[in-house]
Order: sequence, then structure tokens, then C-alpha cells
Amino acid sequence: MYLVYQGIQMIRHRKGVPGEVPAGGLTGRRAFATGLLTNLLNPKMVTYTIALLPQFVDPSLGRVWLQFAILGVILMAMEFLVDGTVRVLAGRIGAWLRYRRAARRRIEVATGGLFTGLGVRLAVDR
Repeated sequence: MYLVYQGIQMIRHRKGVPGEVPAGGLTGRRAFATGLLTNLLNPKMVTYTIALLPQFVDPSLGRVWLQFAILGVILMAMEFLVDGTVRVLAGRIGAWLRYRRAARRRIEVATGGLFTGLGVRLAVDR
């Protein structure tokens, strides 16, 4: 029921969205350090890496450590490419939304509707 309440509140207070949203206060260095620490301490990422990489290592080819290193570099490059693309797109979309009240109101209504729908679905499925 809390999701329904939150959804209705988001829809009711959509006109209360401020005119210009201030930009985030994180510097690039601080954001990088936070992201790096989050990924290094993320047990899901460690589990994923430990479960995935050994499947592609063939001890008969020799130098297992080198195979792991190459696969690790490939994995990091792919992560950098995907995460970098998400970061750039999120920054551009955020800058666009910062000055568009109508778009932010529509997002509030859509999110409120989604919350309300999910809350109703959870209540009905019990």
C-alpha cells in the first residue's frame, strides 16, 4: 500500500517541481573514486568475475596468469565502454531535464503511475 500512496503523492505534487534543478556537486575525481570503491567492494561483481573468467582459460595453452590478465583487461575495457556511454547519456539527459519543467512533470506522473500500478498489483497478487 505504501507504493500506491507514494505514487498518488507523486502525481498530486507534480506541479511542485522546482524551476531549475541545481547541478550535482560531485567533482569528477570524487565521482570516480566513489564508483571505483563501490565496484571493488561489490560482492556481485567479484562473484561474476570469479565465475565467468575461468571458463575461458585453457591451462594447456600455458601461462594461466597471462590469460587471466588479458581477459581482465578485455572485461575492464568493455565495462569502461558501457559505463562510459551510460555516464555520457545520463549527463546529457540530466542537463536537458534540468531546464524543462514540463518534461520533469511528465516523468513525475509516469513514475507515480508506475508506483501506483505496482502497488495495486502487489496488493492483488497476495
